[in-house]
Amino acid sequence: MSGLKSAWELSMERSDKLAPELKNQKRLTKKQKHEIAGIRNEYAARIADKDVTFQDKLRKLSDRVPLEEMEAAKAELGQQFLSDKKTLEEQMEKEVATVRRDQKD
Repeated sequence: MSGLKSAWELSMERSDKLAPELKNQKRLTKKQKHEIAGIRNEYAARIADKDVTFQDKLRKLSDRVPLEEMEAAKAELGQQFLSDKKTLEEQMEKEVATVRRDQKD
């Protein structure tokens, strides 16, 4: 009977093979989890603010741009928003990685 493995054991073996780097990762402390949650909330708010600003600029676009240039202006605003969002997400991930790395043993 010692040769049989539970579904949980089989699953753990498969997950170790698929993502071996996760096996070496240490558990996060409550403080780290709290810090990471705070970072994620802060950046979610920043991204939401950028989104609101983007939507507002889109609504006001017709007042500032001739009709024939509207699509190009919308595309440019959209690209700028996506670029800003990507930058914020990358900054967030760097901060989260710093919190994970600065773990006290």
